Amino acid sequence: MPGFYVRLAVALSAALALPSAFAAAPKFQMPFPCKQVWHGNTRENHSPKLAVDLSRNNGAGDKVVAAAKGRVSKVRNMGNTSYGKYVVIDHGGGWSTLYAHLNSYSVKVGDNVALGQGIGAVGNTGTSFGAHLHHEQLLNGALQKIKFNGTQIHYFDGRDKYTDYKSANSCP
Repeated sequence: MPGFYVRLAVALSAALALPSAFAAAPKFQMPFPCKQVWHGNTRENHSPKLAVDLSRNNGAGDKVVAAAKGRVSKVRNMGNTSYGKYVVIDHGGGWSTLYAHLNSYSVKVGDNVALGQGIGAVGNTGTSFGAHLHHEQLLNGALQKIKFNGTQIHYFDGRDKYTDYKSANSCP
């Protein structure tokens, strides 16, 4: 029996040392300043499926902010294809966020960013049909259902086109 307990202790310590595939997600906020209201659009044919497009009237050029603290891991400009100008922030524990179709970005790879810190501006770059922010939350590179302030967003169910969300990012 002592061998069993040794194996159990080794297995438990190995499980505890696993890279944080089971790490709790940061409490992501909307990627916009406090109290701004944006339309969240998910579509049955949206690619990728669990992403959200955030838009509002006259939103082009509006400030995009970090949904949680982290370190900038990618800043890319794909021209008039795909995501266009985009930023990825690594939040640790395997979690990252992507912000695409930006008009501009104000960070560079390696920058540490705080929750609510400006990272760019809403645009219409890449394969886009109007100014909006394409937003993704990923765990170990796999897209996850998006949550803002601990609450999962509404995904398309065939009845509605969008849901309005009010940002609580860095509110006093």
